[in-house]
Amino acid sequence: MSENVNLSVRWMTRRDFLRGMSAAAASAALAGTLGGCGKPSVPKGTGQLDFLSWEGYDMLGATEQWRKDNNIDLKSAYIGSSEDTVAKVLSPAGKGVDVITYFYAYSKPWSALDLFETFKADEVPNLKRMYPYFQEGEYWRLPDKAYIGVPFTWLTYVCNYRADLTEPPQSWEELTTDKFKGKLAIVEDPAANILVASTVLGIPTDTMTKAQLGEVKKFLLALKANAKTIAASYGDLSNLLISGEVVADFVGWAALDVWAANEGIQVTSVLPTDGVVISIDAYAMAKTVDNRDAALAWLNLMLTDEVQLAVANELLTATVCPETAKLITDPNVKKLYDYDNFNAFIEKYPLHLFPPTEGTGDQVTYGDWMKTWEEVKAE
Repeated sequence: MSENVNLSVRWMTRRDFLRGMSAAAASAALAGTLGGCGKPSVPKGTGQLDFLSWEGYDMLGATEQWRKDNNIDLKSAYIGSSEDTVAKVLSPAGKGVDVITYFYAYSKPWSALDLFETFKADEVPNLKRMYPYFQEGEYWRLPDKAYIGVPFTWLTYVCNYRADLTEPPQSWEELTTDKFKGKLAIVEDPAANILVASTVLGIPTDTMTKAQLGEVKKFLLALKANAKTIAASYGDLSNLLISGEVVADFVGWAALDVWAANEGIQVTSVLPTDGVVISIDAYAMAKTVDNRDAALAWLNLMLTDEVQLAVANELLTATVCPETAKLITDPNVKKLYDYDNFNAFIEKYPLHLFPPTEGTGDQVTYGDWMKTWEEVKAE
């Protein structure tokens, strides 16, 4: 993974795994999970659909039959950072881009840039399949009730640990104790690391002062003092846990549990309640959309059992639809997220925002975050 100092860096190491997922493999993975799911009811739409997002988010395997049935010619272009989406949609080259995706924290700044085409709830009937939180949230629904996006997956940052080599950490703070000296790995995911560290310390992420960022740095340095290494990706992090070179991580991803199980190794994840950070991604129509019917049909399709099961089984992130969660049959996948208690969970742990790109006075910026992370690595 190359160095990156923009807002997309928190996701880059997960995207690496999506790039290796072929359409054929995706179809095979999905085939055994659909059971009695019926053919999705889709609004009208045909012709060319221009998709701009991360490789893997176009769900090629799960949408193959739908595209054939509806004569959809999907033209996918892949981004290397979220800034690529902004740059293309706002440029002449963005003409005709229909569907994009965004991390929830981008909703307000991207709305201010007029990147989104709004739509009404009845234009995407499957919105009602989502948990109520996703139907009403301010990061995809405007005050006038129009929508700018369709949430399609979420996850939490966890602590993965080798259950056969150590007891489960009771808190993120425990990772700074002598118990984990030389047995910890930190992932190269700067924004996620700072978000979690800030939450542990009770520091607001979007209005952080320079002094508060200094406290975050101290905490990260305390973690680094125990770290055997900084893993370049979540794949490298997984390998370190599987090999037993480390017994715990900061921060982790529940998918590592599944990857380890596939290798016959018991890696388990725990959610330390002293620093709970949630991530949500959404699909949206770009303002440049020129095939609105097909784009709306796509948004609706993304909330069917077929696609949401692919989200859970292939992306190893969480479905936004409670009825889909009931259809997950792989026990290793089903236990990754607590679907039964989602409403109480999301109410207890609100979402966190990034600091601004330009600060005033003592307020830090996102650039300050990235600079601080580089300092942590260098010290």
